[in-house]
Amino acid sequence: MRVFNALILAFGISVNAMAYQTGEDPVASAVSIRKVDEEKVQLRYGANPEGPVTVKIYNENNVLVQKDRIVAKNPFAKYYDFSQVGPGNYSVEVVDANHMVEHLAVNIGKKNNATAPLVYSKLEKVENNSYKLLVNSLLPADMSIMVFENDRLVYEENLDSASGFQKLFKLHGISPSSKVEFYVKTNDGFSKMMATR
Repeated sequence: MRVFNALILAFGISVNAMAYQTGEDPVASAVSIRKVDEEKVQLRYGANPEGPVTVKIYNENNVLVQKDRIVAKNPFAKYYDFSQVGPGNYSVEVVDANHMVEHLAVNIGKKNNATAPLVYSKLEKVENNSYKLLVNSLLPADMSIMVFENDRLVYEENLDSASGFQKLFKLHGISPSSKVEFYVKTNDGFSKMMATR
C-alpha cells in the first residue's frame, strides 16, 4: 500500500481566479475533474471553497487508497498522478461540506513499453522576467504550455498539431525572486516541468 502514498503529484498546484479565462459558464463548471493524460487527473475548483474540500480515491474494490484534504480560500487546481499504481479502475470523488460535488471514473491501463515521444525542449532565462522557450517534436502533436509562479498558474496556452515553436515570454507582475516553472505536455504522452535559476 506504500505505493499509493506517491499518488498525489508533487506539484499540487494552487491557482487563483485569474487562471480561469476559458469562457465557460462559471456556475455550470465550478468544479470539474478530468483525465489530462493516460495517468494524470486534474481537479479544477473554480469557486471560493466554503470550507475544506476532500478528494477521495477508491480502487475497483471500493477500498479507499488515497484521501486528500485541501484547505483553500480561493479557486484552485490540483493534479493527481496515477503512474505509481497498478492498472485497474479507480473512482475519484470531490466532497465539499459533507456532500459529493463531483465524481470521475478513471481506468488505468497496463503500462506499454512503447518508446516515449521524441520531443526536445529548452528553457532559458533571457533577463529579469523574460524567458525563451524552445520546443521541437518529431511528430506534430497538440501541446499545452503552462507557466507557474510559486506553484500558481499565471499563463496557459494550447497549440493544435504543432511540431515545435520558439517563443519569448515576458512575464509582467512577477517578482524576480519567485520560482518560475514552465510545464510542457503533448497529447501523445510527453510532459516536462522546467525551471531556470
